[in-house]
Amino acid sequence: MTNWTSLACVLAALGGLTGCSGSTEDVRVSLCKNLATALHPGAASIEWTGNENSFYRPEYAVTALTFDVLDNSGGRTASTAACHYEYEALDDTAITLADPLSAYATLPFKMTHNGQPLSDRDLLRLVNAEQRRLGKKAVDTLKKGAQDAADKLRSEMGR
Repeated sequence: MTNWTSLACVLAALGGLTGCSGSTEDVRVSLCKNLATALHPGAASIEWTGNENSFYRPEYAVTALTFDVLDNSGGRTASTAACHYEYEALDDTAITLADPLSAYATLPFKMTHNGQPLSDRDLLRLVNAEQRRLGKKAVDTLKKGAQDAADKLRSEMGR
């Protein structure tokens, strides 16, 4: 393999990092799960038992989650969370008709936990912390990908 070919492979690999396919779960559902998880920092684990999306067009949509919180001693507590997303599509399109959640904002304007609403301040704190966590994860993934690509390029050039 020539050095130019190696360089092209490295650049393609780096470009692929930005287009990685991940979960097929809607980003609103994933975000709501992450926010609900953050409300249980001492949990040993969370087991998701249900997810239902409800639409109140044109005002908002609700992602309602049910889950069990497992503690370190094996105890299990049933919990719920619901995230409310504001409708923000201008018109119905083939995309919003095929994927109704795509017509709604990606950040919730309201959240409830076990039937109790979070304050605006608490919701903002949770969302900001989650965005920082996801941003750090993306940067770490890019750094690792760049380091791996650089290592591969160095090994190819050293042959």
